Amino acid sequence: MKKKLFTLVLTALLALPVYADTLFLMKPVVKEIDKSDADKITSAIESAVTSNYKTITYRDLPKGKINKLGKCGMKAECWVEKAEDEDFQYVLLSLVAMNEDEEIKVRFVLISLEDEDVVEDNSKVYDDVDSVSEKRVTSQIKKVLASVAGSLKGKKNSELEKRMKKEEEREAREEAARKKKLEEERKKREAELERQKREEERLEKERKRKQKLQEERQRKAEEAELARLEKERERREAEKKKERASKKQSLKNNSEKLERGRELVLEMCAQGKYNAAIKAIVKVSETKCECEEDAKVLALKTQLLNFNKVREQILKGVEVKDASLILDNIEAAKALDESIVPGGTEFSQKVDKYASVGYLARGREMEKADKYIEANEAYEKCLEIDPDKTECSEWIDQKDKVVKKIYDKAAVMKNFNPTKAKELLRSILKLVTAENDYYKKAEADLQQLEY
Repeated sequence: MKKKLFTLVLTALLALPVYADTLFLMKPVVKEIDKSDADKITSAIESAVTSNYKTITYRDLPKGKINKLGKCGMKAECWVEKAEDEDFQYVLLSLVAMNEDEEIKVRFVLISLEDEDVVEDNSKVYDDVDSVSEKRVTSQIKKVLASVAGSLKGKKNSELEKRMKKEEEREAREEAARKKKLEEERKKREAELERQKREEERLEKERKRKQKLQEERQRKAEEAELARLEKERERREAEKKKERASKKQSLKNNSEKLERGRELVLEMCAQGKYNAAIKAIVKVSETKCECEEDAKVLALKTQLLNFNKVREQILKGVEVKDASLILDNIEAAKALDESIVPGGTEFSQKVDKYASVGYLARGREMEKADKYIEANEAYEKCLEIDPDKTECSEWIDQKDKVVKKIYDKAAVMKNFNPTKAKELLRSILKLVTAENDYYKKAEADLQQLEY
């Protein structure tokens, strides 16, 4: 049966025109659209073209070849020259862009390699991303390819379709007979399973009867053992009573030791002697009183160890000028310091100085990464915390030199990395006011790049 169906399909393929023209679908160009929305629209375009026309897509060609063809743009003569060895006669280019009203413009350009010219150029505006469905895109593409659609599609063999339909009907009848046989076998299996179930229920009933007798014998033996154990328990309880009285007195003494030790550790903390305090609390925590003081000592020990970790991170960050090590730990260190000693110790009084160093380091990191807006925010935060920080004030005061540096860098990148150039130009618009000369230059360059 499968062999016959394969023969019919092969016959159908041979019945199609051998020399039907082929359409090459270039990768759609998208602008100002989120990646997920762009992927959705691109998928709709690809599906609309490949499901209706004889097509080769950009996915079928090597990446190097695609990059080479991509430089042709709408230049028909370039396509004729660079695609002369390719097996397609038409090229479909597409552009998807979002305007300020979040409307979607979809543009299709059809190039004929034979005519060496653009034969169709069609644009359509959709209300939003969700409006760009495969159905609506198909309708637009059909209008673009109307004049050449016949050469891109093969003709169907109606007689072959009838024969294939009969073959499908015959297979359906055979499938129905197979399902009927399977249903009869299922009913037999269900009857056998029901018989097995009744037998299992009988065996389970017998098992429970025997289990009940066994449990009764075991209950009597346990009662006798419990009576013996109770006498033994009473004897041991008397001995433990004496031990508890002795232990209670010992724990009371430990409670007083713990309280004195904790107070001594807090005094060390207030004096900023954290290393000595940590050693002392570790020693104090070895004593146990099985009372509330145990929890207080454990809590203080945990606070001190946690505080010491973040404090060391901050001091290390200050030493190596690492913004993350400083700023990620500032608030935690301050909160822990104040929770240990109300009002904080001398460390809390130095936190702002550490923070200003962190924001200075953050500003320099952002500046090196060409993230000038974030750098400006970091330098401003640095000055807000420490107005005497000259490294930060110099950067803010020399804003004109900074924007000139950014503008010069953007000018260099315009030709080989326009995306980076636009990012730099936008940062200028946020760093200075509209009255600034570089603001006006950046605004003009942006309009030119986005056009």
